[in-house]
Amino acid sequence: MKFWDYSRYDKLAAILLLIISVIAIFFISDTFFKPGSGIYSLNDGWEISLNGVPYSSDSLLDAGLGLIDEGDVVILSRKLPDFKLENPCLIMYSIHALVDVYLDNELIYSFGHDYYENDRTVPKRYNYIALGQDYLGKELRIAISGTRTRSFSGASPITVGERRDILTYHISGMRSNIIIGDFLMILGLALMILSPYMVIYHSNDLRLFFSGLISLLLGLFIYSFYGLIDLLCNNPSLNTICEYSSMYNIPTAIIGYFMSISTDKLKKIFRALFVANVLVFLSVFFFTVIASRRIFEFTPMLQGLALFEAIVCTVIIIRAAAKLFKDPDFRLISSDNVFSAGLIIFTLLSVVDIFRYNYTKYFSKQGESSTTIAFFTAGAVLLVCSLLISYLLYIIYNSNLQSMQSKISSLAYTDPLTGLANRARCEQVMDLLTKERAQYTIISLDLNKLKHVNDTLGHHEGDRLLSGFATILSDCFLDANLVGRMGGDEFIVILTEERALSTTKRIHELYSMISDWNHKEQVFQYSASYGYAYSYEVPSGSAQEVYMLADSRMYEMKREHQSDKRKEVIKNA
Repeated sequence: MKFWDYSRYDKLAAILLLIISVIAIFFISDTFFKPGSGIYSLNDGWEISLNGVPYSSDSLLDAGLGLIDEGDVVILSRKLPDFKLENPCLIMYSIHALVDVYLDNELIYSFGHDYYENDRTVPKRYNYIALGQDYLGKELRIAISGTRTRSFSGASPITVGERRDILTYHISGMRSNIIIGDFLMILGLALMILSPYMVIYHSNDLRLFFSGLISLLLGLFIYSFYGLIDLLCNNPSLNTICEYSSMYNIPTAIIGYFMSISTDKLKKIFRALFVANVLVFLSVFFFTVIASRRIFEFTPMLQGLALFEAIVCTVIIIRAAAKLFKDPDFRLISSDNVFSAGLIIFTLLSVVDIFRYNYTKYFSKQGESSTTIAFFTAGAVLLVCSLLISYLLYIIYNSNLQSMQSKISSLAYTDPLTGLANRARCEQVMDLLTKERAQYTIISLDLNKLKHVNDTLGHHEGDRLLSGFATILSDCFLDANLVGRMGGDEFIVILTEERALSTTKRIHELYSMISDWNHKEQVFQYSASYGYAYSYEVPSGSAQEVYMLADSRMYEMKREHQSDKRKEVIKNA
């Protein structure tokens, strides 16, 4: 038995190579992210005031300014010492605030006024402010004004360095976030590019696409949270759009993944949640872009929706786990279990960061500017790793299942007349379906007029009728898991997973093919009665019971045909 098909795992080898490359870059990155030595912290020695009321502390880190609302103004001022720098540049972080920087009452930098005057969201930003060469002894005054309720809290740390070094220093401090963000976004794009293969050749399997989308959104959120989009593009508005869009759509992508791995009623529930999320986000985008509403105004509504969906998903995971745990064939290490574990860990770590963020913003003296998403970042990496492992297990399990089915097919018997599976083989496959508890459809078919043809035209014509009908079935159900002859004039077709969803359409195709054969046949005419049943119609039952249900429906159709013929004979008489 061949368990590992190397041609199908080229993608996974490339992914592993990418992971190894990223880790290697992480360990040698000190060589590339080593800033110059002329970097100075400028957090002490300030005169600090809020709305004209001075603060006793001269440190930015423990000033304890509290929450800054719209219209509140924080003033920071101090004399500049000799940094012994040729081209000094300071960096400070602002959160939804107007920033005006003066050197001896001369305005040297301003940010946010154009957004605020046009009633748009003032973005977060790392402000790079050149002090010029003639700075010694001059008074540096920074005015920071809130632009909305609870704009920010605390004061940002301020660092001064050479213009050529300060950017390197900033990037060095966010090195791990850059590498993780790059890794997640590149991996996400790679998986999404590979996903059409799964959609086309593996029954519309979308789990690889949503795995890539989750990874991409996680990486994009990490990048934009730390202002790296603005750093690359010099576009704070784009950074804000990426931050909020990725944050709002991460739950949507996770719901989409659940939708791709679920079946039956759960699939419908997740599909409805997915569509609702997409429509809500498009509505928010419309009001933000067209109606000029501020995007943060929708945050409570979207967070409430995400919380509701998190509760729904958690309940579904717990109920599914409890149900599977009672199954005697329960496997702890399975594709869905690995993903569920990764999602639970990611959720818990994200909740930790949410509490840390709110505590830092509302209760800590350092304020919001010192917040990080370290736990979220670690959870994002674990979640994406769980997705990769889950997908690998899914591929291996399907490969093993296909190999098992192939082995059963080779061991089973073949009907000598039609070349189809005989009754023994059909029963073996049904036993396998019962054990695997897969989703499937069984179609029971009865070839009409076989006895009449045998009695009037001879058994050789009856054999030709049987073999011709077998050919029609084989051609119509090329992708079926099983096409077999149960005996006499009785036939069976078994379709699993996504193939089972279009049974009615396939029956119409069968009748169309029968009609085409009848136009060419001059001795007799092909006709058949059918009945089909889905596995979910007989919960906790065997495939034999599903077949019996399909068979009973076939006989109902056969009786209807016979009744119609009797009525037609009486009418003609």
